[in-house]
Amino acid sequence: MGLLTLSLTACKKDEIKVTSEFSAPPTLKASTTNAGVLSKTNADNTAVTYTWTPYTIKTSDESKVASMVTYTLQFAKAGTNFASVKEIDGGAVSASSLSIKTVDLNKTLLALGLPFGQSGQVDVRLKTFVAGNLPTLYSPTMQLAATPYDECTAPSSDTWGLVGPAGDGWPGGTATDRMLKWDCNVNAYVLRTALNVGDFKFRKDKDWAVNLGALTKPLTPGTAPTTLKLNGEDMTITTAGTYTITLKPVGTGTGVTGATLTVTP
Repeated sequence: MGLLTLSLTACKKDEIKVTSEFSAPPTLKASTTNAGVLSKTNADNTAVTYTWTPYTIKTSDESKVASMVTYTLQFAKAGTNFASVKEIDGGAVSASSLSIKTVDLNKTLLALGLPFGQSGQVDVRLKTFVAGNLPTLYSPTMQLAATPYDECTAPSSDTWGLVGPAGDGWPGGTATDRMLKWDCNVNAYVLRTALNVGDFKFRKDKDWAVNLGALTKPLTPGTAPTTLKLNGEDMTITTAGTYTITLKPVGTGTGVTGATLTVTP
């Protein structure tokens, strides 16, 4: 009987090393460096668009990288080295641009303390965060100039004033309108003022073309809102004192059809 000898050779597979290749940190580009005078009437329009090249991580074995890349636009007062920032989410992974609406840019500028009605400048940079132990990346800083608006602005250019002996008298001579101011908290024109015993009405833009009066008189302060109509009756304050006048016109411009009025001590 023959003898069969088997020779087994053990083979050790060479270790495969996987390497990663990181792209250059994203740089930021802007559609403009001066958004100009912002306006509430254009609140939903795009004020500025930022673009960048997405940050990528490639591996030599073409395996997927589990890390999630997120982008954030950071805004800070110019020259403060981002000591205090306001952020806007820029998306994740393959995101490469962000269009910022006028209303959102305006809120950001006001939150940073820029005064409305005045041109100001902020520093802008892109923050790139990669989950894991990789450091957060920041793009070179860009500047953006803009003039924010007061978020609390009236819905139209209409102005309203109180006229009559209860205030400073009927317009003409030295008598003037006591102007009400738009209040965003109550969505109405408001005036806190001392009133005399006497009649009064409201008129738009210091002109009698559009004026508001009561359906009936006199007016009792502190009661439920009073309905006003165009060219209505004079209203009467029967007790002198300091009152809060709250006027909510219906319509704007030549389309005003009436209003509700509340007078409270």
